[in-house]
Amino acid sequence: MHSWLPGCRFDNTKSEVIPMPQRILDHSRHVFSKTMPSFSTIFPMESSTPSYPFSGVGGNEDKDGIIIVQNSQIFITPPLCGGKAALISAVHPVVLKMEGEKVTEPTRVTSVNHLSWEISEKPQYQITISEDKLRAYFTLYRVEKYAWKLVNCPASAEVSVRAEPDYDLLLSKLTVDQILAGFPKSAFIPNLNIPALYAELNNPTYLPVCIAVGKAPVPGFNGRLELLLQPDMADEFSRQEAPDPLNYLNYPGIASVHPGEVLARKLPPQEGLPGFDVYGGILPSPQPEDIRLMHAADISLLPGGEIIALREGRPRITGIGTPVVSIDFPSAYIMPGGMDTADGVFMFAGDVVAPEGVRDQSIIEAFGNVYIYGDVRGAVITATGSIVIRGKITDSQLYCGYYGARQGRLYLHSGHLIEEITALRKAARLLEQNLKSRQQTVKYGLVVMLLLESKCSHIPGLLTRLQNLLLDNESACPMDTEQIKQLLEVFLHPGQFTDFITDSVIGTLLKLLEAFCERIEGLQEESARIDVAEAEGCMLQAGGDLYIHKEGVRNCTLRASGNVQFLLEQSVCSGSIVEAGGAITLQSACAEAGQQSVLTAGSTISARRISATRLCIGEYTTEIDDLLENAVYTAQNLRMGNQDSANLLTYRF
Repeated sequence: MHSWLPGCRFDNTKSEVIPMPQRILDHSRHVFSKTMPSFSTIFPMESSTPSYPFSGVGGNEDKDGIIIVQNSQIFITPPLCGGKAALISAVHPVVLKMEGEKVTEPTRVTSVNHLSWEISEKPQYQITISEDKLRAYFTLYRVEKYAWKLVNCPASAEVSVRAEPDYDLLLSKLTVDQILAGFPKSAFIPNLNIPALYAELNNPTYLPVCIAVGKAPVPGFNGRLELLLQPDMADEFSRQEAPDPLNYLNYPGIASVHPGEVLARKLPPQEGLPGFDVYGGILPSPQPEDIRLMHAADISLLPGGEIIALREGRPRITGIGTPVVSIDFPSAYIMPGGMDTADGVFMFAGDVVAPEGVRDQSIIEAFGNVYIYGDVRGAVITATGSIVIRGKITDSQLYCGYYGARQGRLYLHSGHLIEEITALRKAARLLEQNLKSRQQTVKYGLVVMLLLESKCSHIPGLLTRLQNLLLDNESACPMDTEQIKQLLEVFLHPGQFTDFITDSVIGTLLKLLEAFCERIEGLQEESARIDVAEAEGCMLQAGGDLYIHKEGVRNCTLRASGNVQFLLEQSVCSGSIVEAGGAITLQSACAEAGQQSVLTAGSTISARRISATRLCIGEYTTEIDDLLENAVYTAQNLRMGNQDSANLLTYRF
């Protein structure tokens, strides 16, 4: 926070208030001070009994010097022969100065010292400015300003000087005019809320009061890509016939284009509107950024921003929301008979189309979309794009978009290896340092080999799994992995490369693996969605929206970064967990074999019929036991904490 404080100095010799220059200061350093001249009284020393006119103390029992505080004056007597000088200190807000230097601890003082005192206290008010300079606050500490006086203290060899306000001597009362006069010219605040100042002075709250407000700049829009292609999924799930493998691009569920068709529009950046701060200074709007379009020769960007296709296919658009957006046309693989691999594992660098279902315990990983027109049982399917399954799904796991990119074996194995090699590198450095501290010399490669054979003996197995995965799916990898494979071979045979393995070599492998993971993440399509007919005992995670087109889900877990919708009127969500970053729209939600459904949404939950279900929106939760119909739940409903249907917002579908 920026602040400035008013202040003045009271000079007792002139008995008048001398205004101090107004300037912006740090509140922790600036103080209001009243300065009084120092007083030192030296009592005459006699050979017999000295006289103490203020205390009545006589005799030579105490040879130390004496300090007396009376009538805001400090009197000091010198010590007798063999005695010590008097000890003086001060209690806030009193500030003592000896010979012009501030006394910070108990100090010996005699009549020959020049001693003065002053008062250090908070100002009557403070003006603070918010970090963004959009708000100014006035904080009142006191309206009246009184003189100060020292508290009388009888004669003593040790005195702690105290002060108190002199309520019989009112110096001034703070006014709005004084406050306005205290503003520096360079810090004039336009549109000052003067009524707020009057209100605080007349009825003090002693809390920060906003007295001026600026206007925040309105940000513009970065350059962006407007998608014009949307798949017709309603028609897709209403069709009965199987797709023609030779003509799959014409199916409604696949957003394909023909040559000359506009697939997207590049929108230029738009400037925002500037604002102003409480000083009246201009606050510029952040400069919008344009996107960089990366594309192959299969599309053309027209002067008006339209992007047209020069070939037939499904355009894959990645990087939406980032400075670099890519457009390409991934190839497609048609799976004959559902699955054509002996072990039921298939990876492809593009779209995967299964005109029939897939067999049990299958794994399909696609750097694109997955379309399955039959049933799926016991399968794991990951896609950096969307997943469409027209049949029934049982005991399976589906991941698309962001989740599909991070759940693929290439990403999981690489990420796990990054963690383990990072730990290996840390252990190698520590072991090398320990050996050097013992004045022992050893090759870094031998240290790594020793760790791989002992403490990190599990790492070779991870290296082998990733190596086999890269070799078996070389054509499906999203980038050139030749360097990664070479370094994996090095660490699988460290004894042959002890002279080659160094800390920088380990760092190179880590950077290659991290770049590989980033490349996989970059293939996720922002509009990725999951469309299924029905599911039982499944895990479905969508990077975008998730749609249930037919009977519904039972004992499933559904998670979507966007919305979750159950489209068919007879669709049921029973005994399932549904989480959505946006809204959840259901037809019917209920329990399954005593297992209640749990719905968690970012905005709203709508249901035609709902019972035996827990609802969570934001930080609010409620339990629905009885059957309710046509209800829409929001965070406001749940905050009210009343489950009575009379307090719910209800709508007729």
